[in-house]
Amino acid sequence: MYKALIVDDEKIEREGVKFLIEKLELTLQTDEAENGVKALEYLQTHEVDILFTDIRMPFMDGLALATKAKMLYPKLKVIIVSAYGDFEYAKQAIHIQVVHYLLKPVEVSEFLEVVTEVVRLCDEDREQRARSQQLQQVYEIGNRYVQEQMLFDLLYGTQSADKVGTALNHQGWLKEGTTFRLLLLDTRKKLFDTVGEGLQLQLTSALPWDCMYLNLNEYQSVLFVRLEGTWDKTQLEPYGKKLQEFLIAHYEADSVIVFSGLLNDLQLVPAEYQEMEKILECKFFLPASAVLFSEVMCTSLQDVPADLNNMLEEISRYISYSESHLILDAIERLFTELHFNNQLSTIYVKYICAEVAKKYVDSFNRDTNMSFQWFAEQIFKSGSLMQLKDLMIQLVEERSKPAVEPSRKVIGEVLKWIHRDYQKDIGLDSLADKAGLSPSYLSHLFKKETGSSLIKYITSYRLEKAGELLRTTNMKIADITNEVGYTSFAYFCSIFKNYYGKTPAKYREGDSV
Repeated sequence: MYKALIVDDEKIEREGVKFLIEKLELTLQTDEAENGVKALEYLQTHEVDILFTDIRMPFMDGLALATKAKMLYPKLKVIIVSAYGDFEYAKQAIHIQVVHYLLKPVEVSEFLEVVTEVVRLCDEDREQRARSQQLQQVYEIGNRYVQEQMLFDLLYGTQSADKVGTALNHQGWLKEGTTFRLLLLDTRKKLFDTVGEGLQLQLTSALPWDCMYLNLNEYQSVLFVRLEGTWDKTQLEPYGKKLQEFLIAHYEADSVIVFSGLLNDLQLVPAEYQEMEKILECKFFLPASAVLFSEVMCTSLQDVPADLNNMLEEISRYISYSESHLILDAIERLFTELHFNNQLSTIYVKYICAEVAKKYVDSFNRDTNMSFQWFAEQIFKSGSLMQLKDLMIQLVEERSKPAVEPSRKVIGEVLKWIHRDYQKDIGLDSLADKAGLSPSYLSHLFKKETGSSLIKYITSYRLEKAGELLRTTNMKIADITNEVGYTSFAYFCSIFKNYYGKTPAKYREGDSV
C-alpha cells in the first residue's frame, strides 16, 4: 500500500479527494494538510509516495511545495488538483515534473485513470528499487568473497603481498605509513560457522578501530585491525577483555585472544600469523579466557622436569597406600607445577593423567560405579588444564566416598534446588558443592539424566518464570529481571529475546506463542 498526502486549504476539497479514493477502492493510505507549510513539515518526518496538492494556498503555494517535496523525495509522484487552468501553471508543473494536472471539479473517470496510472508508476519504482537492492547485495557478497579470499591468501602466504596491498590501497584501507595488528579469536566451542554475519558486525563495532573480519573455521576468526598511532599492550588488553565478555554474555563461549605485534608491512603477515598459532598451542595450560600478545612466546618443548617425575612417583606410592587425602594433595601440587611449567605437550599431559587414573582404578579392592573408560574419554576431551584437574580430583573424591548415591536421586535434588533458589546467584559450582560432587561430574550427570546442560536448564527455567510474570502481572520489567535472578537489565533483555524471539515488552503486548 502506498502513502498519499492531500494538501488543500479547503477542508471540503480534501475530504472530496479522500472520498474518491475510498469509493473507488484505491489502495492508498491517506493523510492531509491544510497548507504548503504544514505539508512540508509533515514530509520532513514522513515518507510519502503520492502528493495531491492545490496550487493557490496561503503561506506556500502548491508549486513551491511540489518543488521542495521533490527535493526530499525525488521519486515522489505529484498530482496538481486545481481550479486554475492557466497555461503558466501548466508550464511550471511540467518543469518540476508533476505527473498529472487535474482541474476542479474533478471527473470521477479521469481521477480513476490518473491515480491508477500513478500507482503503476509507483509499482515500477518499487520493482526498480528491489532490483537495485538485489544487485547491490550480489555486488557486496562478491566483494566480501574477494576480500576473504585475499585475506586467506595473505595469512598463508599464497598470494603476493604487493598484490594484496594494491587491492587494500584501492579500498582505502591500507595507505603508506599505516600500522596494523592481527587479532586472533579462538573459542573453546564451535561458534563462528553457526552465528552468521551478525557476529561479525557485533565484534567489529565493539572495537574503536577500522577492522576487516575473516572467519577461518568454526573455532577461529581473525580481525585485521588498522591503528592510528601506537597502541601498547596496556591499551589493547581492555578491548580484548571486552570482546571476551561479549562472547560469554551472548554465546556462552570462552575464548583466547591473541594480538600480533605492530606491523607496517604486509610481507610480515604470514610469519606473524604462524607465531600467533604457536602461542595457541599453549592455550591448554591457560584459564578458560585469556588475552595474549605475540611478543610473549611460549617456550619450546623440553624433557620432562625431574620434579614432575618425582611427583608422579609420589602419587603412585599414595595410591598403593589407598590414602585419598594424600593423593588429592599430590594432585594439587602436580597441577600447580604443570600450570607454571608449560613446556610439555598437551597430549603428554593428558597421557600421564590417564596413566594415574588407570593406576588408581586398578588399585580398587571392590567393585565401583566409576568407569575408567568414561574418565579416559573425558581426559582426552579436556579443553584446559583446569578441566583436567577437576576430572582427576573428581575421580579420587567419588571413589573415596563410602557409597555413591544413584545419579537420578542426586539430579532430582539438584532440580529441587534450582526450582527453589532460581532467584539467587546459583550456578554449576555452588550446586556441585551442595551435591558433594565436582562441577565437571555434576555437569556430566545432569546432561545424562535431563538431556540439557545445567546452565542452559537454569536459564530456561528463569526465562519461563519471567514469561509467566509478564503474562500474569503488571510488574515492571526491571523488577522481573531481579525477580528471576538477573542483575543486568540489558543482559536479561538480550537473552529473553534470543529465547522467545521478541523483547519482554513485545512479549507482554502480544500472544506468548
